[in-house]
Amino acid sequence: GIAGKSEIVKHANGKKHLKLVEGCKSQQNIHQLITNSVHAKLENTVKFSEMHLAAFIAEHNLPYTVMEHLPKLIQKVCPDSKVALKLKCGRTKTESIVTNVIGAVGNNNVIELMKKNKFSIILDESTDRSTIKHMAVIARIVDPNLLVRDEFVTLIEVEKATADALYELVTNFFIKNKIPFKENMIGYAGDGANNMMGKHHSLATNLMKDVPDLFIMKCICHSFHLCASYACLKLPRFIEDFARNVHNYLNNSSKRLLEFKEFQVFCNVKPHKILYPGQTRWLSLLSVVNRLIQQFTALKLYFT
Repeated sequence: GIAGKSEIVKHANGKKHLKLVEGCKSQQNIHQLITNSVHAKLENTVKFSEMHLAAFIAEHNLPYTVMEHLPKLIQKVCPDSKVALKLKCGRTKTESIVTNVIGAVGNNNVIELMKKNKFSIILDESTDRSTIKHMAVIARIVDPNLLVRDEFVTLIEVEKATADALYELVTNFFIKNKIPFKENMIGYAGDGANNMMGKHHSLATNLMKDVPDLFIMKCICHSFHLCASYACLKLPRFIEDFARNVHNYLNNSSKRLLEFKEFQVFCNVKPHKILYPGQTRWLSLLSVVNRLIQQFTALKLYFT
């Protein structure tokens, strides 16, 4: 038969109809879809811009505190930019982006390259100011575009600097990241210390047990330093002592530095500082002696 008003009302009050009506209320219309799409695109552009700013800070080794002011400056310079007005990237957020986004992705990319391509490693062990030892790992890789790249891989905290301990740290890193180092590693470079390059038992000999054809390269600067150090033993000791004493005498007193500066002006020599021969700076004595020769006229007059 023909459905009357009562049937329509009955249908309108039905559970199925009411459920569909509720669904329609939450459904977006075409205007809302376009608006949300534009908003999402803007948000993505803002995130992309914040990552670029964070990368800029990291690339140029700038302090994170710069980001407390840089976004505000950009907003003032570009007041008509919707992206600039939405930038909210302070010190903490920038540090987090560099560490957890840019750094993590970059590190993963390097590890993936090491998994698929031949590489060499460059290792250097050092001690920071808090006396905690670390070992830096650099990889030299030929990427798919046949470009040779030196990439920072990781910084490993070191408790014992023995050959076996260093070998375990390096190989554990490779195993943890599933890098087939026995197949892909073709070279190893490091300084000339016994634990790194010793002929009988060192990190180099341990690595060669895994990779017999491993190419070993000692640090050229370290080798030159050793050669120069032994050669300098034939020189009178007072030359190096003289360099240290002159530096210590002048640099321990601001008054003496000002007085010496007057002698530099009088002798028409460049107002450069007297250098100190560093204990761990390779071939630093050459620069120190050159500076003393450059300043010798002023020094001779000053100490006369």
